[in-house]
Amino acid sequence: MGTFHGLLQHFESQPDVISCNSITTLFCFISIASRLKEDIILVQPAQASTSEPPPVLSPAFNTFLAAACSISPAQANDAWTLLQDVIWHGAIDKDLTEYLLYPPTQYCTQPDCPRRIKAMTLKKAEQRNVVLFTLAHGPCAARSVHLYCADCQIDYRHNYTVSGGIRTYYDEQPETIQVTDHVFMEKDVVELFKTAMDVSWTSATNCARLYNMCLSQGKCAPDGYLVKFEITGDHVWDAFVITTLLEDCKRRMRSLTVPQTGNQRDRFTQAMIDRNRRIQLYGFEDVRRHYCNRCTRMYANDQGVSEYCIVSVVVVDGVTVGHPCCAVRNCHTPLSNNHHRFCPAHSSYDGTCSIIGCNLPVVPGRRTCSTPDHKHVEGTYELRGQSRFQLQERLARARVAHPNDAISQDVEISTLHPPDAEEEYELNETGTLALPVVDGGDLTPAVNVGHGQPTRRRLKAMFGRRRTHNEQLMVAPCGMIIARQTFFGAEGVASVVQFIKNVYAGNDSMKPDHIFFDNNCTLSKMVKDDPFFEGIGLSVDVFHFNCKHSESDTYCQANCNPVDYPELLGDNGKGWRFNSSVAEQTNGWFGGYHSICREMLAHKFNFFCDELILRRNRRTKHRLRQEGHNPRTWPTKA
Repeated sequence: MGTFHGLLQHFESQPDVISCNSITTLFCFISIASRLKEDIILVQPAQASTSEPPPVLSPAFNTFLAAACSISPAQANDAWTLLQDVIWHGAIDKDLTEYLLYPPTQYCTQPDCPRRIKAMTLKKAEQRNVVLFTLAHGPCAARSVHLYCADCQIDYRHNYTVSGGIRTYYDEQPETIQVTDHVFMEKDVVELFKTAMDVSWTSATNCARLYNMCLSQGKCAPDGYLVKFEITGDHVWDAFVITTLLEDCKRRMRSLTVPQTGNQRDRFTQAMIDRNRRIQLYGFEDVRRHYCNRCTRMYANDQGVSEYCIVSVVVVDGVTVGHPCCAVRNCHTPLSNNHHRFCPAHSSYDGTCSIIGCNLPVVPGRRTCSTPDHKHVEGTYELRGQSRFQLQERLARARVAHPNDAISQDVEISTLHPPDAEEEYELNETGTLALPVVDGGDLTPAVNVGHGQPTRRRLKAMFGRRRTHNEQLMVAPCGMIIARQTFFGAEGVASVVQFIKNVYAGNDSMKPDHIFFDNNCTLSKMVKDDPFFEGIGLSVDVFHFNCKHSESDTYCQANCNPVDYPELLGDNGKGWRFNSSVAEQTNGWFGGYHSICREMLAHKFNFFCDELILRRNRRTKHRLRQEGHNPRTWPTKA
């Protein structure tokens, strides 16, 4: 029955209650009692049914409702008798109720639990004040209630259970997510943040500012409330991680388990690493088997049979987005802290001179050994690091098109990282330093270099950590991102070859018929005798072939010219069927995250980038379907 109609029937059946109480009072009673439903269950006998209201309220609740509604206890008892069914079965809009964040069950879920066998509800409860960040009502004061099963020693919370130091999330999650002990968010708020990151390069810090400035409705925590009504960048990032892991587990039909003990920042690290490995091994949700009318052409052969002639294309290109890594060149072991110079495997190198090629131990408190020239290099490095121009240069590297924080902050010199690359210094014959070599070019003499032209020698130094060189993307002409891989040292052709092989390892039937790459001239020479690349066209995209490749390169002209592949041409030989510049267009999107993730550790960087790519692929697939390009996947072999 409808809510209003049901209330009318109840009122008609008890006219004396109506005569003693106003409609406003009765609605107040319904609203407050509805908020207390879980609390009323808590004080009922353990074997009492939770699906039906108790016939009589406990004296404590009866007294409270009478005082809250300004009626007598007898009137409160009559109102409960009249309205208990309406209150109990959810006839009141939830927007009218206080936020009570109970576990999704009142019973222990263990099959052999004595209380479960006896159909006894959980009675041991603990509650704490929390803040719930909502989309429609801003931050709201709420109560989080834990229920404890003493027999099984399991703590039931709003999103998960805790037992034996392990947190296990429910397979079916409510619409609110616990981010930290005292912070909850609606899923809609988290999705707003993830969408902002996805489509407008918004950092976690700026997402937090967006909410606090535009959606908090100016609310402040009540006096004496210990939880701030303010979202931080850490809250946004934790919500991003938790919801992403829960979505991943739901797709794989697994339960998310993480340690309950330890620091919040480390709690989800292993789960993130495990997901990163799965994506590296299996790819982005069957996208390796994707094909559509934009990236795959099916055409009739000489016999007019359309299914026999299929041509598919991918494009490979790199984008200079990266994260800090070990100062040892081409070391893939992640740093344990982004302030470290070396990974755990090479931590002993911290005690070795920073001049490349020197293995002497450092002077205590310094980064170089006792060799005078090396000490001079470090002295110049320190002077440069304190100069106004060098500080501006470092800040410029950190603040690019999409800054991590839209509000300027004071920056301590000590927090700026040393250069993430080798630096070259030049000394004269007397050991007097000149300015460091800039990009291998001309030198600007330092003061006091003398009037003559002394013989100069150069030293290379690595005072800071390194940074990964680029992210290599494999993209289909339709815009679907097929794979991503981090290149540590350089965009070497041999590394690109191995990247392609890794993507299609064991899946020869899904290998593309054409691969576009800027340096296919060199790549095709390298793999001309490699059976893996047999039958794969290795041409250069049209723009690079016309603008960046020498006409005197006969091998490139003979083997990498896209004109030599008629299946790549459009109808009637006009134009090009495939968008071979799609990788660079995708790089424009991916490169927007440079400043956001430049200080992320490897596991966080990979987790963040993979989730953004997955979201972009889903959005691209939806657009392809709407535009009639019929996206689908190749069937797997039996």
